[in-house]
Amino acid sequence: MLEELTIEDFSTRVGDAFPATAGDGRALTLTLDSVDPLPRPVGDKGREPFSLEFHDAAPDPVPQQIVAVEHPEMGSFDLFVVPLGQGPDGMRYEAIFT
Repeated sequence: MLEELTIEDFSTRVGDAFPATAGDGRALTLTLDSVDPLPRPVGDKGREPFSLEFHDAAPDPVPQQIVAVEHPEMGSFDLFVVPLGQGPDGMRYEAIFT
């Protein structure tokens, strides 16, 4: 599933909540803030690389890890997220698709 997702799948979902569960069972509500294209390596014919930035209002951030994500329209998938630091709406996280 994850390898089939593209930038187009997320571009219309900025502002959507992606309920997620961390490895320790903690519940997160990852709200999608931005979807950005990344440079494609020379000669790469695969999907367009992109990054997603989310925020979560929970006071305690989770370390970088794979979280189980649920979205009402996109279904269930695992996502590797990396904390970026506090932002105005809570902890920011990034996921990269290559």
